[in-house]
Amino acid sequence: MLNARIPWQRSYKYLGVTLDRNLHFRAHIARVRKTALFYRARLGAMLGRKSKLSRRNKRTIYKMCIRTVMRYASPVFAHAAPKALHRLQVIQNKFCRAATDAHWCVRNSILHRDLELPTISKYMKDASKRFFDFAGSHPNALLRAAVDYQPPPPTHYIRRSRNVLFDQPDALTAAVDSLNDVNDTHD
Repeated sequence: MLNARIPWQRSYKYLGVTLDRNLHFRAHIARVRKTALFYRARLGAMLGRKSKLSRRNKRTIYKMCIRTVMRYASPVFAHAAPKALHRLQVIQNKFCRAATDAHWCVRNSILHRDLELPTISKYMKDASKRFFDFAGSHPNALLRAAVDYQPPPPTHYIRRSRNVLFDQPDALTAAVDSLNDVNDTHD
């Protein structure tokens, strides 16, 4: 159920997703970012540079506690502006740097490869693909009809959820993928 609208409030919170009038998801991403930073601060002693935990255990704690906050309802807001999603990627980059105790000169793509973490945009794209595949074959006709549409062309000013499946990867995702391809050819 929608929260009561306060006259100066321009967004609504519905099922954990903050919706604004134009569905830009800026307020939602800001709230998710704030929550993820809160959890990261609380777990900082275990995930930080001086922690004695292994990288594998740090990655597991990150994936279970922090990334779950960032990925909740990700198929809904995965098509948000790249700048807004980049704010979530910054949190993951900082985790990667702290978990590996890497210097400032080490590239984020190398850190993602070493920790075997996909970038936020790739993760959301994969989650959206799984969602649309599941919903497209669901026995409920209303759910099938909700996802059975042709997305507008990429040049169109309105972006819908299915557009994220056809987007080109960002620079960090492309760099991580190329590093993983190089590793696969050497194995």
